[in-house]
Amino acid sequence: MEIKDIIFDLCSVGGVSGSEGPVIQVVKKYFEQYSDVSLDSNGNVYAVIDSKSSNKTILLDAHIDRIGLMVTGIDDNGFVKVDKCGGIDVRTLQDTEFFPQNYPFLTGVVCCMPPHLSDGNEDKSTPITKTWIDFGLDKESISKYISMGDVLTFKSKPRMLLGDKIASACLDDRCGVAALLKVAEILSHAKDNLDYKVVFLLSSQEETFGTGAKTGAFNVEADEAIAVDVSFASQPDISGEYSSIGLQKGPMICISPILNKTMVNSLIELAKQNNIPYQLEPISSATGTNADSISVCKSGVKTAVISIPQRYMHTPNEVISIKDVEYTAQLIADYVLSGGAVYD
Repeated sequence: MEIKDIIFDLCSVGGVSGSEGPVIQVVKKYFEQYSDVSLDSNGNVYAVIDSKSSNKTILLDAHIDRIGLMVTGIDDNGFVKVDKCGGIDVRTLQDTEFFPQNYPFLTGVVCCMPPHLSDGNEDKSTPITKTWIDFGLDKESISKYISMGDVLTFKSKPRMLLGDKIASACLDDRCGVAALLKVAEILSHAKDNLDYKVVFLLSSQEETFGTGAKTGAFNVEADEAIAVDVSFASQPDISGEYSSIGLQKGPMICISPILNKTMVNSLIELAKQNNIPYQLEPISSATGTNADSISVCKSGVKTAVISIPQRYMHTPNEVISIKDVEYTAQLIADYVLSGGAVYD
């Protein structure tokens, strides 16, 4: 299957943090083609590719959850009160469509003040404390489908833009999952040449508390780890270090005090040797990815971060390049097949 089709499939299902059930079934379907798949109590999915000669373990992580809203109340007129579940961008919510994860056939729209009735105070983005969803039903009717604590997510479909680009909600981090699936496909044909036991951790709850990576990494005795996520690509009015990060220019290799310098340098050299385009992302503290938890798990895990460049993060229309997903998969597969970093 083409990476584009995999991404479309992954981005077409729910799976808000803590309620990853719908996406777990899709992830299992794909990874079962290449290895045995197992689950844990926190909603993590594990897939393992091993060889008889492997004497070290590498953990490859991408999170499967997506941002959304949680129902906190229903008023007497049937309007549904919500709060953020993950870092949803409230500036994009006005008039946006949502669906309940348990009832995807329902559509609700975010209530917004018509400009004709505004006194000017509503011209700014509405805070989440004043955000309501209108499903067009009275309280008795909507209460048959929605209860306190239920999750809602963007009702949008992935679609192609020109020039190899995809626009969709939850490309963060479903495109990272697609990249690791491509890695699994490559490695499944090279089991006898692996120096690693390769554990794929498709982790839960990254957008809220990072529970999946914290418990998942603890469950795996890894010598090394690579966390795959998304990071910021250039767009209009962006200045500073991210102004030079482009789509179709390859994955972003992170440089951070918490990451293993030998792994980072090995990934850079490997990209150069194999003519894989890459970009650098210097971060002077924690990375904001699952690597922050994985690297300090137990007595510590040598860890690197590779990010897929993305525009408009945490909105209903995130944008990536398919080519960058392919480059990311190629770099990770090459790293594993090459035997990884050489330590002094």
